[in-house]
Amino acid sequence: RHLSALRRMDAADIEALGLTFELSSQRHSSTDGNRSVATTTVELIPGGSSINVTKQNAIRYVHLVAHRRLNVESAKQTNAFLSGFRDLIPAAWVRLFSPYELQRLISGDDTVKGFDVADLKNAMQYAGGYHPSQVVIQWFWQIIEEMIPDQQGKFLKFMTSCSRQPLLGFQSLAPLPCIHQVRLSDEENSLTSGGGKDLRLPTSATCMNLLKLPNYRTKEVMKSKLLYAIESGTGFELS
Repeated sequence: RHLSALRRMDAADIEALGLTFELSSQRHSSTDGNRSVATTTVELIPGGSSINVTKQNAIRYVHLVAHRRLNVESAKQTNAFLSGFRDLIPAAWVRLFSPYELQRLISGDDTVKGFDVADLKNAMQYAGGYHPSQVVIQWFWQIIEEMIPDQQGKFLKFMTSCSRQPLLGFQSLAPLPCIHQVRLSDEENSLTSGGGKDLRLPTSATCMNLLKLPNYRTKEVMKSKLLYAIESGTGFELS
């Protein structure tokens, strides 16, 4: 999230961060019950420690950091997985399918069946003044049940960053999913008469499996706002 924000920051703000083309990583280890943390710093490009990140080269910095985190640092584990996977399934067979087709073969088709709404409901926590007996929450679950499978997947991704139900059920999520009330003032709720187009949208904190849901006055407004939020595919960036 913060790395992506560099693309939208102005030159002065980027300069104030004091970033250079190097990256620090921490490695945790335990010896005889004693835990230690070792920090290593690597240059993303030759001489990177003396090259400042600016507005002009920020995109390159973002790409280099992403490459280091996603490809270089996990290369050992990725290669071990691929070696085992190819022992079971020849690589030539896998190349017959696109990534999307392979996902459907392994995990099924998300467009046919959504997630278990009852399981999510049983695992859901409530905060900020919400309670499952309230009409606002009843509207929410009615809207979720009325969604088509594709919309349910987008809702899960919006709230938890994953579009699929956990293998062991929603009770296995840590932390448990939660709906937190965002209180709308009487003045804000009065905008409902105009279709609610000026009301704030639901937002999320995916790292906490948290949905921040305003207390809308009508089910229709809640549905339109929730669908708009999940279809945008931006999650916490809407906060």
